[in-house]
Amino acid sequence: MSAFYHRCRFLFLPLFVTALSLAIFQFSQPRLNAWHETIAQLPFWLLSISILIAIQFNRSRLAYLAALLQAYYLFTSSAQFTIEGLDNYSEQLLLGGVFTITWFAFIKDRGLLSPHSLIRTLGIILSFSAAFGWQWANVTFDNDLKLYLPEFITIEIRTLILLSLCTLLVFLRGLWLSNLVSTAIVITLLLWGVNFLLPNYLPSAVSLSMLAIIYLLTVLADSYFLAYRDELTGLASRRALYNLVLSLGRKYSVAMLDIDHFKKFNDTYGHDVGDQVLKLVASKIAEVTGGGKAFRYGGEEFTIVFSRKDLSSVLPHLEKVRKEIEKYDIVLRDEKRKKQTKAKRSKAQERNSKRVVNVTISIGVADHQHRESFEQTMKEADKALYRAKKKGRNQLSE
Repeated sequence: MSAFYHRCRFLFLPLFVTALSLAIFQFSQPRLNAWHETIAQLPFWLLSISILIAIQFNRSRLAYLAALLQAYYLFTSSAQFTIEGLDNYSEQLLLGGVFTITWFAFIKDRGLLSPHSLIRTLGIILSFSAAFGWQWANVTFDNDLKLYLPEFITIEIRTLILLSLCTLLVFLRGLWLSNLVSTAIVITLLLWGVNFLLPNYLPSAVSLSMLAIIYLLTVLADSYFLAYRDELTGLASRRALYNLVLSLGRKYSVAMLDIDHFKKFNDTYGHDVGDQVLKLVASKIAEVTGGGKAFRYGGEEFTIVFSRKDLSSVLPHLEKVRKEIEKYDIVLRDEKRKKQTKAKRSKAQERNSKRVVNVTISIGVADHQHRESFEQTMKEADKALYRAKKKGRNQLSE
């Protein structure tokens, strides 16, 4: 998967879907007046559910954000809990939320019942304290700042510059990481800003309900990827393979691939280098053409399934994968390089650049036969793989 495709899938696509959903709501808003009471209660229920689900799956940042959003909604919309005069601090609340969300974009998820919870609580307190301090300093020293700054940079502009800087940092962080949790944090920041800067454009009940739904979908999608994706290589896992089997028709082909002499390679270079090789080989296998779907079956063994393809049509695609891996020079990273000084690193650069290895794979492929189960077809592909290894490895056998 290319970096551009990955970013489109995990960042730009969710942003587009969110914007489209909100636009549809705006268009349909006159027809939803009858549901006003129900919509007003949705954030309480949806955010509570998202907190529980996020805690269950150790997505602590989303749990904290959902709890903060629910507290904000409770104190601004509920007659029983409304804090008098809170509207006078809207700019401080905006900034405090922005600082908190920006900080959350740069930290990792940790268990809620751990010492990290204290750090996060202190971070939230410091974020809102910084917001109040900024606003106080911005107003108190306004006259002094006017002597050094252009006339058009008013109090409001200075605050907008700070908000824009935080938004840029969070967006770049989301672009760099390109995962669903980071995207959820980006969307949180955008909707938090819209809630304060354009209060008449979108009801807070709708924006907070949308965020709760995004948190729920993020946690569920992340859980799916954990269950169906191999963490090391990024390929679909064996569980995903057997899930695919349920949708296969009668016509398909199965290929089993194995890295040659991988145990010897691990013993020579170590398991860290072995993991590097596994990831690089997996990236080449993932590029298989012809409609093949690649899976990591286990260890150094991989599987490719070609749905609605017979043996003769998949052989060229498998042969292409074998040749690509055979000629691929794998440059091994030196794990000690990060700890070296610049001088030592430059001296070792020439030696390190020579740490290039090549690996080969053996492939066995089988056609699905009438009244044959998937396991039987895979067993035939495994037998073909054994024949390829017996012939001398770096072979494709059918």
